[in-house]
Amino acid sequence: MNWLLQWLLVATAVALGWGLGYWQARHKNASSRPRNPAAVRYPKAVHYLFDAYDAPTLDSFVHALAINRETIPIHLSIGHHYRSRGEIEKATALHQNLLANPDVRVHWGEQVNYELAEDYLAAGLYDRAEAILLELSRNSQWKGRATTKLLEIYEHEKDWEIARDHALSLDYRKDRSLQVRLAHYSCEIAERAYRRGDWNEARGQLKAALGYDSRSVRASLATARLCLARDMHVEALAELKRVEQQDPAYLSEILGLLDEALTGMKQRGKLGRYFERYWQVAPSAMMMVAWAQYKAEEESREAAIDFLLQQLDEHPTLRGISTMVMLLYPLADAEHQRWIHILNGVVESIIERTPQYLCSHCGFTGRQLHWQCPSCKQWSTVKPQPWI
Repeated sequence: MNWLLQWLLVATAVALGWGLGYWQARHKNASSRPRNPAAVRYPKAVHYLFDAYDAPTLDSFVHALAINRETIPIHLSIGHHYRSRGEIEKATALHQNLLANPDVRVHWGEQVNYELAEDYLAAGLYDRAEAILLELSRNSQWKGRATTKLLEIYEHEKDWEIARDHALSLDYRKDRSLQVRLAHYSCEIAERAYRRGDWNEARGQLKAALGYDSRSVRASLATARLCLARDMHVEALAELKRVEQQDPAYLSEILGLLDEALTGMKQRGKLGRYFERYWQVAPSAMMMVAWAQYKAEEESREAAIDFLLQQLDEHPTLRGISTMVMLLYPLADAEHQRWIHILNGVVESIIERTPQYLCSHCGFTGRQLHWQCPSCKQWSTVKPQPWI
């Protein structure tokens, strides 16, 4: 049966080789090499072709498969298959074997080296991957892809200055994702500056971040915190006001800072106006609770309870229930207070185990705000879940 599988694999590979050759011929320029090797793509089905064969059959096929221009696409597809299955050593050996062939180095050297760099990245060998990618980044046709991979390395190593320098070497003005990355790199550099006590450097880096990305909520929040640390309440308020236009999903994150800024300006009475405005833009459980607490402090406990009763009817949420329970606590007798305390403890324990943030890219959930998703590594995709 094994020989039959091998025979089927060879037959399929021959057909695949012919099909890829035909496909390439239709997308070729007059020259013998692709004008932009970095843009070479193969049908997605190629990457899944070998899933139907067991590892020994595929391995024996690879050893028997000749290396020439016609079979390079098959080798690369098998290498991709190995890497996607976590068989990094096999993928690395395959690509290194290809590079040992002079004809491959001449006509497919950049592509194979890029695949080898991907192998090293998957294996955590960042220094080896970096060396290959730096070389590829000097090639105008490969600069974009190689530099993007380099950014992943420098982000992992937290080399924010180097990452920013490489990102600036690309045309970031036409690339929204690069603008977002550059803003976060500057924010990371600003945080380091602030931790070592260099306030001016931190402020300058945050200003640069907003220059790269005027919609950077992180830069506005960080600038507001810097200003509050210096009792610059008016400036802090101006930064916080930006968030509504930048991304209303983060409005719940500014409420504590907004309270601090207005209190410092001796204008805390205006906080209610902001609650009213922001509630129309992006209502959330956190905002409901903060507004209720404000009403309890500035108006009365009864006003806060009435507000929560009205809102919980439309937006039932555990945070709102917990706040309501604690507002009712002083109004109850000793026996009821004991039960209220127990009930609130149960509700709070549930809240503490419930993720408050969600990545819109990969679905990662967590209890704290990450500006870079720990799972998919995308920037600015983790946002507060409004009704948790």
